[in-house]
Amino acid sequence: MSREHTPPGEARARPPITERKQKPDGTWREYECGLLHLDTGLAVVEFVMERGGMIFNPPIEVPPGSVSHGWFWTRRPYNLYRMRGPNGALIAHRFDAVADVRLSAEAVEYRDLVLDWWVLPGDALIEEDRDEFDELVAAGKLSAKDLAAAGAAERAVFSRYRHIIDGVAEEERRLRITRSGGP
Repeated sequence: MSREHTPPGEARARPPITERKQKPDGTWREYECGLLHLDTGLAVVEFVMERGGMIFNPPIEVPPGSVSHGWFWTRRPYNLYRMRGPNGALIAHRFDAVADVRLSAEAVEYRDLVLDWWVLPGDALIEEDRDEFDELVAAGKLSAKDLAAAGAAERAVFSRYRHIIDGVAEEERRLRITRSGGP
């Protein structure tokens, strides 16, 4: 399925979509978003952070009214969030290790493999949740498939994060996705 963007100058309503993340303990977290793009292997959603970064405790300031564009691929072991401030300026990127990504017009669903990486202005790379990941590994809570996916995500982020971000920026221009989700 593919959704085209509204031509410039026309009113644009973003269809609602739910981002559903399954945590390693089996619980689910849901976030109501707007759908910006959907095709067979990629979904891009927009989440307005009305309270700023308070909901996920980022290593940088994410002011209220900031917007996150979530990029989800069915064939990649990570997703990517591009965060912009209320003025549209890019704040940071965050990668998450994920598995079993499923895309539909109603929902983006995936399993969270705990590891996250922030790319801050100036290309500082910060890893999060390594201790939690190592505890899950030691307790046997992650399958061999999960460990392989998390390892592949880690290798991709550490070796290619700038290439991945630049590719998403180019795709963002091609799809005409901006801070507010459209031209």
